[in-house]
Amino acid sequence: MPTLKIPFESLDPLTIGSAGDDSKVYREELELDVPEQNLMAAIYPEEPQPVADATEAARAALAEPISGPSFRDLIRGGKSVAIVIDNQFRPTPTSKLLPAVLDLLEAEEVTDACVITGNGKVFPLSESDVQQKVGPENLERMRRMGIGFFQNEPRNEDAYTYLGVTSRGTPVWVHSEVARREVKIAIGHAQANHWGYGGGGKLIMPGVASDETIECNHCNFTMSPQTHYGALAGPMRSDIDEIATMTGLDYTLNVLLDTRGRVLEIVGGPHPAAHRQAIETFNDIYAYENPVSEKGQADIAVCGVFAPTDHLFFHTGWGCMSSDFVLKDGGTVLYCSPSPGVHTEVGDFPGLALMDLMKPYMPPTAENYQRVLRDIHHRKIQMWAGCIWVPIYEVMTRKHLTLVTLEENLEMAADIGIDATTSLDGAFAAAMERHGPEARVIVLPYARYQLPRNAIRLEAEPFRFPQEALR
Repeated sequence: MPTLKIPFESLDPLTIGSAGDDSKVYREELELDVPEQNLMAAIYPEEPQPVADATEAARAALAEPISGPSFRDLIRGGKSVAIVIDNQFRPTPTSKLLPAVLDLLEAEEVTDACVITGNGKVFPLSESDVQQKVGPENLERMRRMGIGFFQNEPRNEDAYTYLGVTSRGTPVWVHSEVARREVKIAIGHAQANHWGYGGGGKLIMPGVASDETIECNHCNFTMSPQTHYGALAGPMRSDIDEIATMTGLDYTLNVLLDTRGRVLEIVGGPHPAAHRQAIETFNDIYAYENPVSEKGQADIAVCGVFAPTDHLFFHTGWGCMSSDFVLKDGGTVLYCSPSPGVHTEVGDFPGLALMDLMKPYMPPTAENYQRVLRDIHHRKIQMWAGCIWVPIYEVMTRKHLTLVTLEENLEMAADIGIDATTSLDGAFAAAMERHGPEARVIVLPYARYQLPRNAIRLEAEPFRFPQEALR
């Protein structure tokens, strides 16, 4: 009987922004014995070795883009520059990458530049968050060079510049500190997610976009069947990239991180081509051959989470949507996530924070899901949060979710109506009893990164309604 190891990890809840530092990681492995006759697949990626020096990798990505001019050529003559970085809940080791950018700004005598956090509608970084994300040496250097530091403030209408309306009907307001500068560079983590992929143009939208732009994009496209893991050409991601193009995003540094938060590669170059190349590399590592065509859909999917990742199930739970590809309707997702919560100067957030937004719609049924859709239409639901919990909820209308988590989360889970336990063995035994002795089991230990190759959609396709909708 195979004994499988399931990662059960998070960054220490007091150390946001410390990606790549193993001393600050809550790291544990759960073990699960799965009968060999039930094990359909256990998919562990083969990860390449990380780069030796992240700063030097960033320097090379700035000097040797996949196409077009180098970053130094773009800023030659001292052009004004906006540097957009991701927020405190993303593991990009920004403090190690910024020196390479600042060196070039100094060499070209750039006198008008800013660094701005693309935190979308997430609460601002605290002073300690900024110190960890940007790094004290970089902050001091920015001060000496006269480089301003800003954060997105989506509800301050005066902070934004109107750029027009996308081809999909999204009105675009982008932070003026970005819009007014001649050269824009975005630095972020490229990975698969349930909107398609993160990184690249996503640093612009929702990163430095206004509330109205974020809500319009999220409300219109989150629930489209073409918005899913692996869909670069889905309507949500396509709208995001169009907004980034309208903003004039010139250059992106797309950081690939392994499941321990180490830099595997940095792909630099023009938007959106550099991001696409990065996610193609990501897929080469983490996408897998789908066993469903040969063995049928699984009855049980066992998912783990890994550090560095976020402290909230709100973010670690994205793999629910990835496992949906290989799990039958009526099947069981066993999702192992410690979700220790996060403690910041802004406030304390429990491990199931924001998931309580689904409570008014529990239990998860097809009828209650229609209520969700109506409330999205009437803007009773803010989709900056709904774009995460609503897709998880939709999966829960068709599959049974059992959350394996820390004991401190059980009370809140029960209040929301989420099935939760501290025992993976107990949850697995209950799932086997539910599905019977011949239940097929698939194990996705790094579910948030993993997706089947036949889910990848890199090119736009004409939309076709499901056949049952035409009858």
